[in-house]
Amino acid sequence: MSELEQIKNELDSHICDDDIVEHEKNYLEELNSSPVVSTKTQFGYGFVLIKSKCDNDIRKGIRLLEDLCHSGIDQRDFIYYIAVGHYRLKDYGPAIKYTERVLSIEPENIQATNLLQIIKEKRKKDALIGAAVVGGGAVAVTSGLLLGGALVAAGVAFFRGR
Repeated sequence: MSELEQIKNELDSHICDDDIVEHEKNYLEELNSSPVVSTKTQFGYGFVLIKSKCDNDIRKGIRLLEDLCHSGIDQRDFIYYIAVGHYRLKDYGPAIKYTERVLSIEPENIQATNLLQIIKEKRKKDALIGAAVVGGGAVAVTSGLLLGGALVAAGVAFFRGR
């Protein structure tokens, strides 16, 4: 298996619901006991949400990580996982934007370079599939119209011949 295939598998893998529950518990405990949640706890919770099967969890994870970007701490990891979240939601434009932002901070970042390549390939593949579906739908509609027209013409001819 190539390195890119391994990364794709990792990007598409889901995290166990128990891990999400555990991180949420830690996050809420910290939130209730102090005015500010630690970066480590918020990042951990955002990360597991990004790996969820549920789109709403992924969106929540993105928001948590975006909030960390305003903290003035090294943002590279936060931005990378925001890009991963957008990739998982098939929001390829923002995924590319955030990945390119990582590369603007650290141009030699192999992880971000690979992610950018994967996102662009996936966007292209999904666009081709979308075009095939739309094209197939157009063919089906056209065929249906032609068949319907032929049936109407046959019916008219039948009743005129009587």
